[in-house]
Amino acid sequence: MSAVLDLIAAGVKPMIGMVQLKPLAGSSRYGGESLESVLEHALLQTAILVDAGFPVVMVQNLGDLPVSSAATANQVAWMARVTDEVRRASSLPVGINLLENDVDAMFAVATAAGADFVRIKVYVGAMVTPGGIETGRAFEAIRARTTLGAGGIGIFADIHDRTGVPLASAGLADDIHTAVAIGGTDGIVLTGRSQAETLEMLAIGRQSFPTLPILVGGGANATNVAEFTTLADGVIVSSALKAANTPFGELDVALARDFMRVAGGTGLA
Repeated sequence: MSAVLDLIAAGVKPMIGMVQLKPLAGSSRYGGESLESVLEHALLQTAILVDAGFPVVMVQNLGDLPVSSAATANQVAWMARVTDEVRRASSLPVGINLLENDVDAMFAVATAAGADFVRIKVYVGAMVTPGGIETGRAFEAIRARTTLGAGGIGIFADIHDRTGVPLASAGLADDIHTAVAIGGTDGIVLTGRSQAETLEMLAIGRQSFPTLPILVGGGANATNVAEFTTLADGVIVSSALKAANTPFGELDVALARDFMRVAGGTGLA
């Protein structure tokens, strides 16, 4: 079992800080920057999160937007190297997400770099996203994990992520059931377009599966984290740690420390 799943099983509600990368080689926005430069930026973010007290970090190729449906060989290689370096520098459980939703690439990176879990943004059903229609990748995810002997790598599946619109869905509860009962996900990620919508989604998820690990995938900040974690088992946080209050800004030391001070003060990790 992954370390994050172990934490949740032990009653800890982990705060997961995002390490969002500059453009990787092979991506749409790559302009020739060296791997060393990408690594330096990633390790600086990692150091800020470790200093603030985050118990878990997640690496994501945000700088590669817009993305295709499959990661390139260069992206996979650079992502694996960066993830491994982040893991070694932090000594923390490290998750990954490739925005291409390329699960074979994610499991290749995760196994090569020693990642603890993967986040898969479209796992079941289909979503209309800014990049087009994306279909669920549960089959490919379970096949990749099985083929690579990677049962210790956790799967967290987004259900009805806020960046898209479900296509012909039977509803949130049904799609959660499909992701768990048929898709075999270890946990789910729920994120609404507003705080109220996220809380509504969390209530549906918790009612449907009382013991299922549930993370909030976005929108968490020092003001609402306590309310979110009355229902969720942890949160993924990025924008609230940046002065620009967007995922594309730079991590701010004071904001990261303040967030964890509030989270720690409410009994969260």
